[in-house]
Amino acid sequence: MQNLSYHLCTTRQRSISAECITSFCSIRGKHSQSQGRNIKQSSRTWLERQQKDPYVHQAKKEGLPSRASFKLKEINEEYFPVLMSKQKQNKKRTNTPQPKRLIAPNMLVLDLGAAPGGWSLYASTQLVASQGGAVVAVDLLPLSTEGDVIGRIENNLHGQFTFIQGDFTEKHVRDDIMDSFAQLSGNQTLPGLIVSDMAPHFTGDSKTDALQTINLCEQALTFAVGDDCFDNSYSPRDAKGTLASGGSFLCKYFSCGKENELDLMEAIKRAFRSVHVIKPKASRKESSEMYLLGLDFKSS
Repeated sequence: MQNLSYHLCTTRQRSISAECITSFCSIRGKHSQSQGRNIKQSSRTWLERQQKDPYVHQAKKEGLPSRASFKLKEINEEYFPVLMSKQKQNKKRTNTPQPKRLIAPNMLVLDLGAAPGGWSLYASTQLVASQGGAVVAVDLLPLSTEGDVIGRIENNLHGQFTFIQGDFTEKHVRDDIMDSFAQLSGNQTLPGLIVSDMAPHFTGDSKTDALQTINLCEQALTFAVGDDCFDNSYSPRDAKGTLASGGSFLCKYFSCGKENELDLMEAIKRAFRSVHVIKPKASRKESSEMYLLGLDFKSS
């Protein structure tokens, strides 16, 4: 699981202060922090699950930095093709070719909250550098030094990879991201896919942790499609986001009740023509972890 210490404040402020890392507020200030449970007990439970988890053992066997890679793989290789097949059946015949996978070989991919690097590593196996495929990864933390993650990504992409250590909500980091795509692609400067497997440092209180992941997902969404996506007057055509027209967005969140998820769900529906909530088999059954997928950004 990819853990970040992002301070969860209003997206309109777009800033993070070090002294506030241990607390959070909603993007619109409606969520309140819950009281934490016994952290030691929560840690013991997590360790016990890790020891019994077949995906954890498989990740170690394949030299992957975490089990998270299997979730993205499942969404890309199993869920997305089935989804495309259903959509094709429900639509009239068209000459426009349907994408076979979420990650197309020629795609520019932005991985937010990339550490320890599992999603970027998997994406690098699906992209073809000679066709323009490239990855830019961003995180406050460095990528894993175990298993030569960066070396393997660069080898898969023949160097078409950039890692930026920083806070993606800060303007200079956003500028670095856009500059990196311009250098990697030559002409196409906006990513066609933005993914986020971000999670905060968990408190041990399920409600608090879930609300924090919702807030991180909201921050990633506004970064992708523009700050105004939570307003009813939002227009994708006028949005100042970082996602290419027709692009896709995939983000993790923890289910915490419709009343807490409503704003996020309405915002993503304003921006994308097709929205889906996914529970991969690789995600633990007892976990409230979910993935929110937006397809076909409406910016044109």
